[in-house]
Order: sequence, then C-alpha cells, then structure tokens
Amino acid sequence: MDPSFYQLAAAAGYGEARMAILANNLANAATGGFKADQLSFSEALDAATGAPVIGASQYIDPAAGPVKQTGNPFDAAIDGDGYFVVDTADGRRFTRDGAFRLSEDGTLVTRDGDPVQGGGGPIAIDPQATEAHLDGAGRVWVDGAQLAQLEIVTFPPEAPPAKAGAGLFDGTGEVAVDNPKVIPGALEGSNVSVISEMTRMIEIARGYEAYQKLIQTLDATAAQTNETGTV
Repeated sequence: MDPSFYQLAAAAGYGEARMAILANNLANAATGGFKADQLSFSEALDAATGAPVIGASQYIDPAAGPVKQTGNPFDAAIDGDGYFVVDTADGRRFTRDGAFRLSEDGTLVTRDGDPVQGGGGPIAIDPQATEAHLDGAGRVWVDGAQLAQLEIVTFPPEAPPAKAGAGLFDGTGEVAVDNPKVIPGALEGSNVSVISEMTRMIEIARGYEAYQKLIQTLDATAAQTNETGTV
C-alpha cells in the first residue's frame, strides 16, 4: 500500500487526538486552577522504509491562569510556581485551586472537603475564634496570632506532576517552596484561552477534512490502477 495512506491516516488520527484535548480544555475553561493540556509533535525517519514518522506527546501547560479577587479570607492564589498540598482519600495530592473553606469542625478544606495541609498536617481553626485569615506569605492567622503555615511545594522540571482528576495533581520528589508568595482573598482561574482553543479546533477540523479528501483521492487512484494497470 502507498505509504501516503499511512501518513495521511496518522495525520488524521493526530487531529482527532488534538480535538479531544481541546474539547477537554474548553470544558474546563471555568475550572479554578485548571492547566490546559497540549500536544507536541516530532518527526523521525522509519528505519525500515525511510519514510517520515510523526510522533506526538501530551504535556501540561504550566502557565498561571488569571487571578480574580473574591474577598473570601480563606481563598488563596499562588503567585509564581508551586502547589498547595491536600490530604485526599487517595493520599497526598497537590492543587492550584485555593478555594478553601472551613468544615463544620473548623478544619481548612478544599471545595471537595479534602483537608489542606500546613507544615504540621491539617489546619484546624477553633470555631469559636472571632477572626481568621491568610496572609501574603501563606500564613494562617487566628485572633491576631499565627496558627499555621500553608504547605506549598514545587517539582523539578524533569519530574512534573501529573493530573489526578478533580483539579488535583499527583507527583513525587516535591520540594518545599522557600518564602512562598500568596495572594489572599483571590483565586487563580483556568489558563485556557477560549478564543485560542476555538481557533485551533476550526483549523484542525479543516485539516481533517482535507486529509479525508486526499485519502479518498488516493484510494480512487489506486482502484483505477488495479483495474486498468495504468493511471
């Protein structure tokens, strides 16, 4: 079979994969702290045929999302690199979504109720306290006294965390961030650009249509060749 068939089919397949990623990005355009997924492509020569082979790998765009002030004393956005640490049913996880609240027993938790971790474990605030808030260094203050320090970590470039669902990340080898910077009373939004993703979807749809037409043309040409022995 003409190698062009395989190349076009592969290109169409990559287009479908990119479309699925873009659709997921768009679905999370309003998800707090969401990081967009992207595909990178590389080209190599097949050792047996010498034909070019395109490879694709998926990665997470680490760029920060826009920060919006909320006025909630327990909301927090990380200024720069880093992740908040939370304790989940599946163990230690990490997030950029700082939409925190107090549970009924006074524990600082995420949207989904997972305890937010301080340097010494979960952060418990006395429900009888009259005032509590976070500051720009990630410290938790209660009635004028520092109670805890939010645990904020980062990862080496060669071992970035992987998505674990529900706005969480999983990873190993984390390192504590020295002198973390936090924007209190604010939340980081998704770093997805709706306009850019929609533009890419249109481009991919047009490319996919072109690949289909080329495949149909090659198929018709091959059929004619088989029937007549000439083109």
